[in-house]
Amino acid sequence: MAASLTVDSKVLFKMYLAEHPEENRWAEDIMRIYEKTKAAIDAKTIDSGVGDETPFIKRNRLLQLNWQRFGCQAAAVILVAFIGFAAGRWEINSKTNRIALTEPSLGPRQIKTVSDLKEKYAGTFWGDKILASLEPGPYTKQAEYKWNREFWPNIRQYIKEKHYE
Repeated sequence: MAASLTVDSKVLFKMYLAEHPEENRWAEDIMRIYEKTKAAIDAKTIDSGVGDETPFIKRNRLLQLNWQRFGCQAAAVILVAFIGFAAGRWEINSKTNRIALTEPSLGPRQIKTVSDLKEKYAGTFWGDKILASLEPGPYTKQAEYKWNREFWPNIRQYIKEKHYE
């Protein structure tokens, strides 16, 4: 505590403590605690290099790898991959590759028309749905839209017509 004060401040502080005995006891207690704390910190940090002037450099994790072990494992993986590739490409001479052609079993099929499908599937739920999608429905041709020369009245009219559809 007194170590961080200037010379003039130290003299003034000592004069103040000499005139006030209660504050002098308090300052002595604080100085004793300061010395014990400093000794404990020094004891803990003496081996940790805190007082060293050299900057702390964090080691790179790649530098900490055991490169010899990594190289052996990589070589083993490459060797196993090569052996697997070679074994998979190994050709067996006794086996011949033949092209298998499929033969038609029943001959040509009859082409189904919509009337044939109606006979078979009419009356079933999904059959009616499919048949309805195959037949063209009634189509009403919409009248041509007459455009005015102005833009916004045309847009308003178009929106109004679409709203009531």
